[in-house]
Amino acid sequence: MEISANQRKAAQEIVELIALSLGDNRSIHPGTAITSCARLAGSFMFRSFNFQVDQLKPGSAVLSDEANKKGPMLVNVFQWMLHNFGVELDSEKLNEKPAESHHGFIETLNLLQDKARLIMNANNLNFELMAYACSMATGFLVKECRMDLPAEVGFGTAIYGFIEGSKTFPPPFSETSQKKKSIFTFWK
Repeated sequence: MEISANQRKAAQEIVELIALSLGDNRSIHPGTAITSCARLAGSFMFRSFNFQVDQLKPGSAVLSDEANKKGPMLVNVFQWMLHNFGVELDSEKLNEKPAESHHGFIETLNLLQDKARLIMNANNLNFELMAYACSMATGFLVKECRMDLPAEVGFGTAIYGFIEGSKTFPPPFSETSQKKKSIFTFWK
């Protein structure tokens, strides 16, 4: 799979979005940052499946062959990013408990998804390509949080977020997220 310049730009903007939206003066709880980014990745992947489900409530579990096939691609992109950053994982420590997030699934998406969709639209990405961009951003966050959270714990936290996002019905987007302007223009 080839990563486009637009996906790289979107990944950088997602990291910035998380720092500005969830952080206090850019200081953010590592588990919350990683979980939030991975949930976004999984949720954008879920939306790429184009399920026609009118009777589900946000937060409902949706098990599907699509998630079982495409979810591992998020992990592959994430692992590729960690490898490129030189983050080495100790396989004996990979079974540690994932870090806690300060926000639940619905709260996370309500805080981030509309602005993330603006980033997607501004970079001319579809839901699947945006999911990969968010997966890349998750790899960056695991690398950056290593001083406060071991990479192995960050890895498990991200995997949990990818699975949760790709198998959970998300809340609807707002009307403002349909536009094609930059998120950073939106904040001004």
